[in-house]
Amino acid sequence: MSATLLLEIGNTAWKAARFYEYQKPEFLEKGYGLDALFSALEAYEYDELVFASVGAEEQIERIKIFAETSNKVLHQARTTAGFGIQHCYAEVETLGVDRWLTLLLAKSEHTAAIIIDAGTAITLDVIDTHGGHLGGWIAPGMKLMQEALVNKSSRLRVSNDTPNELLGTSTERAIHLGCKASLNGFVEQALTAAKAQLSKTEIGDKKAIKIWLTGGDSQYFGNALLDETASSRSYPLNELETAEQRPDLVLEGLAIWYQLESKRKAG
Repeated sequence: MSATLLLEIGNTAWKAARFYEYQKPEFLEKGYGLDALFSALEAYEYDELVFASVGAEEQIERIKIFAETSNKVLHQARTTAGFGIQHCYAEVETLGVDRWLTLLLAKSEHTAAIIIDAGTAITLDVIDTHGGHLGGWIAPGMKLMQEALVNKSSRLRVSNDTPNELLGTSTERAIHLGCKASLNGFVEQALTAAKAQLSKTEIGDKKAIKIWLTGGDSQYFGNALLDETASSRSYPLNELETAEQRPDLVLEGLAIWYQLESKRKAG
C-alpha cells in the first residue's frame, strides 16, 4: 500500500505526517525553514503529496516545482465553500486554510467544538453539530507578544523559561508572565464566549461540546497558582482539564479533506 505524505506549513514551522487511507495520520517530524523542509521531502517514500499552507506564495511555488521535478502527485488544500460547512464568513476564501481544516475535522466527527490553536497567532473557532461555523478570534501568540515589547526597546530581554512564581521578580520574568496571562485571558474569554454562542444552537448535554487544544503555545494554558485561588468558584480555565490535546489537529483535518476531495473527483 503506497503512502501519502501530508504537509502543514505554518508561519514559522512545518509538520509532516504519513497517511494511509482510513487510518489516522502518523506524525513524522516538525521543522523550520525551507532547506530542512525539502530535505525531509526528499527523504521519505510516498507517491502523493498533500499540503496546506498559510505561508508565503513563494513557498507554495517552490513546493509545486519540487513535486513536478520529483514526479509526485500534488494536492493543495484551499479554503472553499461546501464540504458540509455552513460558513459565517461572507468571503469564505479569507478564512485561513489551517482553521478551515480543523472545522472539517469537527464536521467529520459530528461534534460541536471549541477549537483553540496557539501558534504564531492564537486563534479560536467555534462550530456546532450542524456544521455551522459560528466565527472566531485571532490574536498575537506568546512569541509575537514578547517580540512586540522587545522590538520597541533595546533594553528589554525575553525569557523562554516559565518562572515558578505568580509575579515576576525581574523584567524578563515579568514580560513572560504578563504575556502568559494575556494568553490565558484570551482562552478564558474564548471559552465563555464560545459556550454562550453554542447555547443558542446546541440542545441537550453540554458536555458533548468538545474543547480541542493544539499548537506549541498550548503549554502555557492554565496556571496552577491562579487555579488554586479560583478553585472555590466557577472559573473557565478549570474546564481545560476536560479538553483534548490534539497536537496534529490540522494534519488530521488535511487527511479528511484529501479523502473527501478524492471521492468528489472520483464522482
